[in-house]
Amino acid sequence: MFYPLERLMNLYDGYQRGFTVNGHSLLLVQDNGRCYLLRNTCPHQQAPLTHATMNNGYLRCPAHGMEFNLMTGKSQGGCSQELQFIAIAYEGNQLGVEI
Repeated sequence: MFYPLERLMNLYDGYQRGFTVNGHSLLLVQDNGRCYLLRNTCPHQQAPLTHATMNNGYLRCPAHGMEFNLMTGKSQGGCSQELQFIAIAYEGNQLGVEI
């Protein structure tokens, strides 16, 4: 079943919004023209990534500054855990997730 998150026309570089889907906290972001949907939890210390900053393809955790590559999910600073990405689904003019 498709669960819509956002209309495509509302997305822009720097976009960031948290969602709860079936009890899972998710974060939708757009950087460099590309959208990413990920678990809204920093893999380093499990802090929420809501209000994270993005710059040149990296997402910086607002709690402690750990940076993660949005393409690979890997950290810049020695954290062995990676961001957990969720597959994005599209239906008409909306972006969402299949549940």
